[in-house]
Amino acid sequence: MSTTFVTAYLKVYDQESDDFFITRMFEKRLNYFTLILDLGINICIFIDPELQHLFSQLEEKYTNLKIISCMKIEDLELCKIGNNYPELCNLPLNRHNLKDTKEYMFLMLSKLEFIKKTMDINPFCSTNFCWFDFSLAYIFKDTENTLLKIKKISNTNFEDKFIYIPGCWNFKTYSDDYFKNNILWRFCGGFLIGDKESLNDFYTTSHNCFLTFLNETNTLVWEVNYWAWLEIKGLITPTWYLADHNDSIVNIPNMIIDM
Repeated sequence: MSTTFVTAYLKVYDQESDDFFITRMFEKRLNYFTLILDLGINICIFIDPELQHLFSQLEEKYTNLKIISCMKIEDLELCKIGNNYPELCNLPLNRHNLKDTKEYMFLMLSKLEFIKKTMDINPFCSTNFCWFDFSLAYIFKDTENTLLKIKKISNTNFEDKFIYIPGCWNFKTYSDDYFKNNILWRFCGGFLIGDKESLNDFYTTSHNCFLTFLNETNTLVWEVNYWAWLEIKGLITPTWYLADHNDSIVNIPNMIIDM
């Protein structure tokens, strides 16, 4: 397989006590993750230390699953930068007050870090890497056929250099106030794919520009907003394709899917 798929499940919310953490909410997400795991595609995962035993059991069962690291939110690179400048990490005004915490924002912003750490180890010797949100299958309507598309993607030989990122909005202009206080769906966030070199450049740009972004906006935003800012600044030029938070998110353009 030419592509390794990367995901993460880290504990975000303080109210996730041990009893709550291993309950129906997690079990439901795990069931959606297992749908993708059962495809046999190569998957690397970052997990919260509290879940190490459970995922170690899965790793023993599935040869296509590799645990890269056990981490907490405070271990993440951009979280460390942000925690050094708390005065710059104001949260957007129009957010879900319970869900969109600083810890959640840092987790979302760290998707490229997870990809980079996986590429550095590269346990499956892949040329391409794909981020998918842990419970991505939750948004599928035609689950069977969409899972087959993901299986096809895992074996597809793409061009030498590429990054494909799906998005809901085909425009790039936003007011500063809207940009800082509302989620931007220029990118969907839950899925992206690229070759190792291009994704490494994306990671480096994201990491190196993060403090500049915080100084300019004084706001800790969702990863899709940050990526939109990088695109507006001309710092990244991914291939964008129209999609939504449904089966279309994996409809990579110019890719023939034989169903």
